[in-house]
Amino acid sequence: MTRATTAGPAAADSAVLPDDNAGGVTRYRQLASVLRHKIVAGEYPVGFQLPTVEQLAQAYGIAKVTVRQAYALLTEEGLITSQRGRGTHVIMVPSGPGEGMRSAINDVAVGPNALEIRILEKRREARLPPGLAGSGVPMEGGYVMLRKLHVHDGMPFCLIELYVAATVFASFPRGGEKHHKIAHLLRQSQGERLGMMRQTMTVEPADAVLARELDYAFAAPVARIVRTTLDIDGNVLTAGVFWYRGDRFILDVEMPARLTERYPDLAIPKSAARPDHQNGDLA
Repeated sequence: MTRATTAGPAAADSAVLPDDNAGGVTRYRQLASVLRHKIVAGEYPVGFQLPTVEQLAQAYGIAKVTVRQAYALLTEEGLITSQRGRGTHVIMVPSGPGEGMRSAINDVAVGPNALEIRILEKRREARLPPGLAGSGVPMEGGYVMLRKLHVHDGMPFCLIELYVAATVFASFPRGGEKHHKIAHLLRQSQGERLGMMRQTMTVEPADAVLARELDYAFAAPVARIVRTTLDIDGNVLTAGVFWYRGDRFILDVEMPARLTERYPDLAIPKSAARPDHQNGDLA
């Protein structure tokens, strides 16, 4: 069923927003995030008339100026427009990730036509930050720290801070990190020496740094992945943090359905397992 978009403003949902600056996010940005999600999810399609300032202020228990600030932010993003006497309407829905973006994220050997790599910082003789090694053993000789942006069609979608063992980095083709993913270079240089790769993904709001680097809305959702790659002896080859824009993130994983029976650590890594869940099922 198609939702009518010209029959007057939508009724506002009733909710309570946390106090201003709760978690470092002001109330108007919290409200903007709620409305942005409804637009992306299709609840507020293009042409839809949003609730009035008065309706939202009453529904969320906030001041009218807070609603106006949220509307101003979404207007700046190009998602809505307001006209006196006609109300506020949705004029654009952010596009989701297409096949090119899917390839840029999931294809280890993706070429420069689909992925642009911008090196923001490169530092040698770096130490592996505490916690990144996990159950692995840091390698002697230190690490090369790379801070970089992955860009598709001119739009940054991932900020990366990655540590590569210096001896491993030295085996890469000169300047290879500017044109290829580190995972691709790692496969080429290490081959059968590659061991386990472990990653943990969480979702968090974009802070000021992420918003600036990713050209993204402050407090908008970001997928944060902490990833560590070990060799067959348990040494840490690479370790780092990846921050993906939520509106550009798509992760494809394909594996045999019974793989966790052969490799139970895929279901519950040893570092995260509790004594009473040593043989937990993967739902």
